[in-house]
Amino acid sequence: MKLTRRIFLKRAAALGGGVLLADNLVLQARAQSSEPVTVRFLTPLWASTRDRRVERQIAFTSVIEAFNDRYAAQGIQVEEVISDENPVTITQEMDAGNVDAAWINHSLYPNHLLAGQLVDLAPYLSGEAGEFFPWTDVALRGVNGTLAGLWHNTDTPLFYYNSETITEPPRTWSEVTALAEAFRADNPREYALTYPFVGWQQMNTGMYEVLGGTWFAEDGSPIMLNETNRAIWARMFGFYLDLLERELIPASAVANDQVQQMPDVYAGTVHAFAGNSNFHVRELQPNLPEEEYAKWRAVPLPYPDEADQGRYQAGGWVIAPVATGDAAREAAAAAWTLHATGYRALRNTCRAGSWIPTRPAILAEDPLYAEDPFAQVTLAALEQGHVVPLNPLIGTALLAIDNALSEVASGQASLEAALEAAALEVQREYEALS
Repeated sequence: MKLTRRIFLKRAAALGGGVLLADNLVLQARAQSSEPVTVRFLTPLWASTRDRRVERQIAFTSVIEAFNDRYAAQGIQVEEVISDENPVTITQEMDAGNVDAAWINHSLYPNHLLAGQLVDLAPYLSGEAGEFFPWTDVALRGVNGTLAGLWHNTDTPLFYYNSETITEPPRTWSEVTALAEAFRADNPREYALTYPFVGWQQMNTGMYEVLGGTWFAEDGSPIMLNETNRAIWARMFGFYLDLLERELIPASAVANDQVQQMPDVYAGTVHAFAGNSNFHVRELQPNLPEEEYAKWRAVPLPYPDEADQGRYQAGGWVIAPVATGDAAREAAAAAWTLHATGYRALRNTCRAGSWIPTRPAILAEDPLYAEDPFAQVTLAALEQGHVVPLNPLIGTALLAIDNALSEVASGQASLEAALEAAALEVQREYEALS
């Protein structure tokens, strides 16, 4: 077989490190400094060698040891610094020069990038970014055109269903409604499905986009709640409110998040639900008898009938090199970033954490994922994945929209009043940030 450049790069990544371009730049930077370099990697306890779960200890230890072995001759090593996950603390540690790389939530990435706290990875990359889901690159570069981190793991909601009681899972919202109606008619004390209203946006930002919704104008001003886009939110709210008002889903859905809805599932009174892509191992398997767990399946979330397909929100965590002003430290931190998100490192740490890797090749090729039907459904969903704009205002907007739905569902406000209040809240925050 001819060894193409793409295959060569992929194999280089699979060996546990970044590409050779990064190695060469590390060597050049080291040549300017005779002092040993220790990359201080800020990471939460649950993504470290010190997590109480042995499989995570082993996986993260192996990644660190592989890096230290690779760069020992250059006097470079990495060591963990355990983070308390407080965004203020992380920022302070970066500003103080106490860390060289960090594991950060993707939602915080723009704050650190725009504050000048991260290193541009462009000089160190040679095709590596192309090995990840395309939406990771689009989202990270979308902040200001710079790629200053690589996306480690991700997730997305799925539609889980008991295949014994629901033989044909719905694909569209109208099929959801038809299923709920038919099931309630035959089983008046049970429900075909439920949706969580708390954290509603995670299931629906992609659906908003496939319906034509937009978030920000070219000048950065928020337009997600202007007259045109409000009509889209009203359409989307209407689907969920109709299920609630007609008692096709439990009344408790209004106050439930994804985890709080699960007791009804365990009790057998709800037979399908929307939940995160790791819920089969985090929720169903530990809480159901083996024979009951075996009945469960998943498909991508049903989508609006007006769309040809769904679009599915991705979350997750990013590893990023920190700007310290020291060329040798920054080069070593960039090498660590590429190493820790390389094929083998990403595969092993995501296996240990029951996470979804952001390299689709791992999901397609590695037996643990390739033979897992839930992982393959997640792969199919994430091939239509998207990330909400990494704009400092997006958190306020999503929370305001979530709250608007809850207020309408609980009878505290009309649909028009709730969306107007959400728009005013987002505008106030925009003016404050401006």
